[in-house]
Amino acid sequence: MSNTTTKSCAEEQPTTDSDHPGRLYPDDQDRVDQYLEEGINQVPRSPFRPFRLMIWLTVVIVVLGVLSRVIGYFVLPS
Repeated sequence: MSNTTTKSCAEEQPTTDSDHPGRLYPDDQDRVDQYLEEGINQVPRSPFRPFRLMIWLTVVIVVLGVLSRVIGYFVLPS
C-alpha cells in the first residue's frame, strides 16, 4: 500500500480571478463587448418607483375586498 496523502477540500487553495482571468478567449470577449455596446436589445425604461407600486397594490387589495363584500352581500342569504 502506498502512503500518499490527499488534500481535503478545506485544505485546497481557493481559486482567484488572477488564476483564471476570463472564461472567454480575448477575441470572443471582444465580440461580446461589441454586441453589448450596440444597444439593439436595450429598451428605455422609466425608473422603478416602489411607493407607486405600494399605492397600486393597496388600491387593488381594497377594490377586491369591497367587491367580495358586495358579492357576499347579494349572494349569501341573510
